[in-house]
Amino acid sequence: MKELQELTKLIEEEIKNGAFPGANYAIVTPQRTYLGTVGNKSLIPSIQKNTIDTIYDMASLSKVLATTTCIFKLIEEGKIRTASKVQTYLPQFAYKHVTIWHLLTHTSGLPEGISGLLTMKSAKDVYEKIFSTPLVYETGMQIKYSDLGYVLLGLIIEKIENRPLDEVIKEKIFLPLDMIDTTYNPKNLNRCAPTELRNDDLYQGILQGSVHDEMAFLLNGVAGHAGVFSTVKDVSHFITMILNNGKYNDQQILSPTTIDLMFTPQVHEKSGVICKETIRGLGWLIGGFASSSGDLTSNQTIHHTGFTGTSIFIDRSNEIGFCLLTNRVHPTRNTSGHIEARGKIANYIMANYQKFK
Repeated sequence: MKELQELTKLIEEEIKNGAFPGANYAIVTPQRTYLGTVGNKSLIPSIQKNTIDTIYDMASLSKVLATTTCIFKLIEEGKIRTASKVQTYLPQFAYKHVTIWHLLTHTSGLPEGISGLLTMKSAKDVYEKIFSTPLVYETGMQIKYSDLGYVLLGLIIEKIENRPLDEVIKEKIFLPLDMIDTTYNPKNLNRCAPTELRNDDLYQGILQGSVHDEMAFLLNGVAGHAGVFSTVKDVSHFITMILNNGKYNDQQILSPTTIDLMFTPQVHEKSGVICKETIRGLGWLIGGFASSSGDLTSNQTIHHTGFTGTSIFIDRSNEIGFCLLTNRVHPTRNTSGHIEARGKIANYIMANYQKFK
């Protein structure tokens, strides 16, 4: 298919420019899925060619694929509401007015992260710091992306279900969607794309199969904000479910009303120019200026990215989804070309989306 050949060339050009070592992608429509692999899986200590079954560290895609989706499941099961107070489930948390909705929309007032991670010795240290960390703005008055809010959501899921987060996510999401290679703390390290070469108090050597995010690493690889590892094939199943109104393989994973809610804007924040605004739904970004979904997606598009070089968008109106998985932090995080690259790649996908149907 000519369009796939051109897409491969486009990705190869970005690899040549140093955006990432290699990439796996999935183009998904309600009827068809196209998978592709380009470039290398690793650069050091030796160059290894990429394969379609490479397992990637999803970083913050964990927030939407796992945690947000699980919260939606708990809402459907009548176990929680977006208006529920965080303190109802985590009485140790210092702020009684913060709700689940605030955490999902990144409007709680919590900062992005916490300082002093490299000196912390245990998960208990991390949780205690999060529970008492000062708010950096008044709750509900700004949008500030926060990993801490999603760590709390992971803890809330565990509290409601009375079992570990990874067990809950596996049962409610990964197994029903046949996401057989998707997990926290993967066992098959050889299939994992290596990430960063580190030499600090947390880790020495090349990370491979261990979560790249420092806070998730301290939380033993299982957290609400990061920790999931997956493949493009598995992520394509998730996208298929969303595009088919919550259904996968004749099984209703999420209700159509929940899918509607997923695409409903909750908060927006203008910055200077009237059209330059951040729009957030529950967990997901929606549309927006200079987004990872490029310039050609409809305003019925949800999207998210991960620090390791992962990204996903789902355009409900045009019935197409796209996932790009890379390990752009290999062997170092000091790169930025991936941000421009994914927008350009998304534009190519959307300019040709009808040909993929």
